[in-house]
Amino acid sequence: MSPEDRTAHPLRIARIRPVTADAVTVTFDDPGHVVGGSAGWYVIVRVMLEGEEHRRAFSLSSTPELAQPPAITVKRHPGGVVSRHLVERAREGDVVDVEPAAAGGFDVGIGAGRRRTLYCFAAGSGIAPIVGVIRGVLALEGGSVVHLLYGNRAPRDAISAGELATMAADHADRFRLSCLFSSRGARIDHRAVDQFLTSRPPTTADVWYLICGPQGMNRTVEARLRSLGASDDRLLVERYQPPHREGAPVPYEGALVRLQDHDCGGRAAAGDVLLDALGGPSSPLHYACRSGVCGTCRALLVNGEVDPGVPFALTEAEQAAGVVLTCVARPLSAEVVLRSLP
Repeated sequence: MSPEDRTAHPLRIARIRPVTADAVTVTFDDPGHVVGGSAGWYVIVRVMLEGEEHRRAFSLSSTPELAQPPAITVKRHPGGVVSRHLVERAREGDVVDVEPAAAGGFDVGIGAGRRRTLYCFAAGSGIAPIVGVIRGVLALEGGSVVHLLYGNRAPRDAISAGELATMAADHADRFRLSCLFSSRGARIDHRAVDQFLTSRPPTTADVWYLICGPQGMNRTVEARLRSLGASDDRLLVERYQPPHREGAPVPYEGALVRLQDHDCGGRAAAGDVLLDALGGPSSPLHYACRSGVCGTCRALLVNGEVDPGVPFALTEAEQAAGVVLTCVARPLSAEVVLRSLP
């Protein structure tokens, strides 16, 4: 996404609909169609709280291919400043800055004439991007079949449960839904994955796998699918947070971090990531998730040494070429020189 595309547009909240006791779907009024995107993509939402701007990436739970207005489904987290605001305090009619949609882990490419089998694995709010994809595939890809394994703590926690049940009834020949509840002793583990796949053999040669949920579930399902031969270009994973890292190297406190092409820089305080040293919100670098997931704050390491953290959004080739995510990378040398990337 070019810098010109990263402009945040003020959009009015048209509707806030509770979907569980601690989650809501927020629909934006977008008369100029500035959000765009496709099912499964994400948007960056900016909110001002007590004079400080906060940016967060949220997956679209709407389906742009069906001309639906942009919507996100937000689950409240105890320490989540933005999620708590949207769930507890935001009101219909409020204006929120939203950036145009960008492709994340789920760039599925929905289109008429495609014929494929999709196996979807979701838990909790991880259903948000997946439900948008399922909605679009069932509406536009008449030859495609979808299977969903959806895990939650209890039935009352299942986001989009009503819509999923309706789609399963309306498309009984092309959509099969299976729900697991940990309160009943059932989880999405290796055995559940094996049983799910064995009982639902693919009906097409083109097979896709979509995974979105907590870190543990993502790792478990991804590892199992890879062991079964799932190809990289058909195994899509949407991640929200990097895992905890044991034994990470100690950052260089006081390191000078410079952004070469913008002639700016700053000193890294104890524990600072590169983005903090460059000024955070005032940095010329664009950023959003601050967890290595969305990839918007990437930069090229020109000189110095860094601990890259867990840069989920980078490919192995990008990392080998010296690309870092400034929201998770920390300095390991007295000076770190970066160059911004488009």
